[in-house]
Amino acid sequence: MVDPSMQLRYRSKHVGLVGALLVIQTPLSSARAAPDAEAATSPPDVSSVEPIEELGTTETDNPASPNADDGPLNADEPLDADEPAPADERASSDKPEPPPEGEPAGASAAPEPAASTETSSATAPLKPPRLPRHRLIYNNLTGFRYNPLGLSNELSIGYRYQLINRDTILFRESFISAQAHTVVTPAYVGAGPRIEVQPAVVLNLSATYDYVRFFGAFGSLQSFPSANAQWHDDVISDLADKDLNYGAGGHQITLSALLQGKVKNVAIRDNPKLYWYDFDLRNGDRTYYNQTIDILVPGRGWAMTNDLDLLYLFDFGLTLGARYTVTQAFYRDEHFAPGEETTNINGPTHRVGPALIYSFYDRPDQRFNQPSLVVLAQWWAKHPYRTGREVSGAIPYFVVAFTFKGDIHPHPATWNPKSERRKKTRRPRRAHEGAR
Repeated sequence: MVDPSMQLRYRSKHVGLVGALLVIQTPLSSARAAPDAEAATSPPDVSSVEPIEELGTTETDNPASPNADDGPLNADEPLDADEPAPADERASSDKPEPPPEGEPAGASAAPEPAASTETSSATAPLKPPRLPRHRLIYNNLTGFRYNPLGLSNELSIGYRYQLINRDTILFRESFISAQAHTVVTPAYVGAGPRIEVQPAVVLNLSATYDYVRFFGAFGSLQSFPSANAQWHDDVISDLADKDLNYGAGGHQITLSALLQGKVKNVAIRDNPKLYWYDFDLRNGDRTYYNQTIDILVPGRGWAMTNDLDLLYLFDFGLTLGARYTVTQAFYRDEHFAPGEETTNINGPTHRVGPALIYSFYDRPDQRFNQPSLVVLAQWWAKHPYRTGREVSGAIPYFVVAFTFKGDIHPHPATWNPKSERRKKTRRPRRAHEGAR
């Protein structure tokens, strides 16, 4: 057993990327977009979704909207010219009225011109603009992680094209996007393109390529000659003390699929991911410690994670739930030293625990929108070192993150109604306080 004082020795030399942060934004914070199961099997109920036809400009933005400056309406102009008269009034109007006394029966007054059935252009409302097909969007996440320790910022920015122009729960958020993706941590940076396809709100597919460059700082990169090597926190720190960490570059491809659904206020989501790595490791080394998913991965090979979420969505921006995560690295014979046992002793790892997300506001007409706080605490159910062998099993995997997103162009105020900030309710003053 390791001395308890050594179990929590997290030196700044092995600060890495917040692993779960890269997947927590989409699987958790967008759960409110998932449609009800009833809506997926029947005509969609758009009562809870603001119709696109109603997403218009405000009166100050619409030059055709009447206001006080246009002056009073003409008193002689019919207000309801398009509405047919009631049946009893039409029947009475068919009977000729008797001429007034002293006037011949045939000498009736000249008929008045019929009221125009066309609505005045000054009072006809303009059709609000529809959801734009072409948009420039962004997403940002910054977070901190403990057990293992990490800090990162992730940014995606790019072009979004609306696939299906239908105002339904399933297809309102159907799109394809091409974005630039970056990840910045104290230990390394990554950058590359991302392609994302969402044919319907229940399914999202993405592929991301990143070129990753380790600085050779904060204890990274640490590589090993075999998948059977020891890689717990104390080993990483000791190797960093001996200056055995080094800078290196490599390629990473991430394939992601997100399946989600919602019944009333309960949502369920599943997000499997596959990772392909190809790194230039030190001569003789075959594996390296990956801070993102907290496991020893092949220098050239595959790994996977899967996040399963069960969430309850409140009406005031709060989401509570639980997340289960499984992680596995896939080794081949070439990832072991000659003559070694080729059994995978590192995984799969399992962790589970509560998740909390609070969105401070959702104002679609603002470029800076949906700022949210994410808190995730998961206890390790299975791990080579974090269930009591090197680190106490009572210490959770803990993440705190802040996320936000929005539209850059066109300005979202041009196709979203003007929103108002939440008004704070003040406590009414007591009678004796007012008398002072």
